[in-house]
Amino acid sequence: MLVKNPYLLKAGRVEKVIKECEGIYTFHIATEESAVFGQYNMLYAFGKGEAPITIASKGENYVVHTVRAVGDVTKHIDSLKEGDLLYWRGPYGNRWDLERAYGKTLLIISGGLGLAATRWVFEEAQKSPVKRLIHLYGAKDYDSLLYRYLYKDWNNRADFRIVLSNPHPQWKGKVSLITNLLKELDLEKDTIVFMCGPDPMVKACIPLLKEKGIDEDSVYASLERHMKCSVGTCGHCMIGPYFVCKDGPIFRYDLIKEYFERKEV
Repeated sequence: MLVKNPYLLKAGRVEKVIKECEGIYTFHIATEESAVFGQYNMLYAFGKGEAPITIASKGENYVVHTVRAVGDVTKHIDSLKEGDLLYWRGPYGNRWDLERAYGKTLLIISGGLGLAATRWVFEEAQKSPVKRLIHLYGAKDYDSLLYRYLYKDWNNRADFRIVLSNPHPQWKGKVSLITNLLKELDLEKDTIVFMCGPDPMVKACIPLLKEKGIDEDSVYASLERHMKCSVGTCGHCMIGPYFVCKDGPIFRYDLIKEYFERKEV
């Protein structure tokens, strides 16, 4: 789905703010604008700039964004309160190919803030004719876990597993790497895989998936790159012949493996 005017600035009122952890907030923004899972918006701060933020979820009259404060724009957004206006342009990008997983196993692998990019398609997959739904989520530590208020429901609807890189007194689950969770899985060869996380995580998971007989053309990754214009003109987000902003951010892995981990090539 393409936006009619990619430069049109929109505005919506902040209806709800959730503090996920230190420096990361989730915003419910009032809007009736349409979008699809996998897309992102360029969130705007007057006098500061804009930043590409994935659409974490969507309701009938609102859109959800989870924002980590790392620069002037995102720090400004994270300071917004309920009732404030948030500005953006978009949506941009393509979507997860959820239909390809119908009647099959869908494995979702999320690392860190990558969970924001997979949350919406995970929610939609719970309502779709996917035969088996597995979601592996890896976080650095207990204090950086996202969407804790959703875990109970997710566990009732799917095989949702979490692993932390570092121990914590309140954490009774596994402390390891997400690749070790992947190694434990028995997967059919026709499994479809959606991934979003740091490049090293994606790169480490690929050979493990191949060992399980899953072809690279059955693996999709949402890439994190420096998107500035979102219309394919500035070139900041190029990976090989592709613009992540408009050809992605979701790519079938076999199409990008030659260029993976290269930036602005």
